[in-house]
Amino acid sequence: MMDQQEVKLLEQHDFLKQLNEYQKEAVLDDSRALLLNAHVGSGKTTVLTAKVLYLHFVKNIAFKDMVVLTFTNKAANEMIERIKTNFPTLKEDEIPYVGTFHRIANKLLATVLPVEKLGYTKDFTIMDPDELVEMANRLIVENKFNIKFKNKLLRRLEKYKNGEKLFGHMKYEDDIDLLWEKMKEEKLAQNKMDFDDLIENVILLLKEGSFRPKWIIVDEFQDCDEA
Repeated sequence: MMDQQEVKLLEQHDFLKQLNEYQKEAVLDDSRALLLNAHVGSGKTTVLTAKVLYLHFVKNIAFKDMVVLTFTNKAANEMIERIKTNFPTLKEDEIPYVGTFHRIANKLLATVLPVEKLGYTKDFTIMDPDELVEMANRLIVENKFNIKFKNKLLRRLEKYKNGEKLFGHMKYEDDIDLLWEKMKEEKLAQNKMDFDDLIENVILLLKEGSFRPKWIIVDEFQDCDEA
C-alpha cells in the first residue's frame, strides 16, 4: 500500500500513464518475489522499464543497486534507452547493471568482485569459442592427449562440463579429463575466461556476499537454467 508521499511522487512522472491496469499492477507490486506471465506483444519491455523507474523515483532505489538481466544485447540496449528517455540527464555508467547475464557477470568480475581470489586480475580477457577450440587443439598436441571426436571438440567440452565423459559411440574414456584440467590451468595462466567461466566464477564470488543488489529483475525468466 503506497503512502501519500509515494502517490505524489507518482503524479510527478508520466511513465505509468502508458500502462494498462494489469501492467500497472505488476509495476506497483512490492512483493519480495514476483513472476509475471506475459504473452508476445503484451508490453513486457515497457513494464520492466516502468518497474525500474518506479523503484528509483518512488522507492528511492539507486540504479546501481538494481540488476536487470536480459538474454540479448538488443533487449538490454532498448531498456537502457527507454530509461534514459525518462531520465535525460542520466549517464550510462550510472546504470551499470543492465545487460545480458554474461555482460553483467563480466562487469562484476572486473569491478566489484574479488576476482583475485580465483587467481585472475581485473584486466582479464574473454575467449570466444574459436579461441577456446584453438587452445584445446594446441594442448592436445603438446601433451599427446588421446582425444576422440576432435572434429566436435567444442561439443565434447560442453558435454564434459555436464558430467558426460563418453561421447557418441565411445565405450571407453579417453583423456578428456586431462585436457580439461590443462585448459583450466592455461586459461588461468593467460588471465582469460570463456563465456561459461564468467557465469561460474561470478557465482562463486557472489556466494561470499561482497555484492548484494537490492533488486534483481530478469527478462525471459523461463529461459534461465540453474546457473
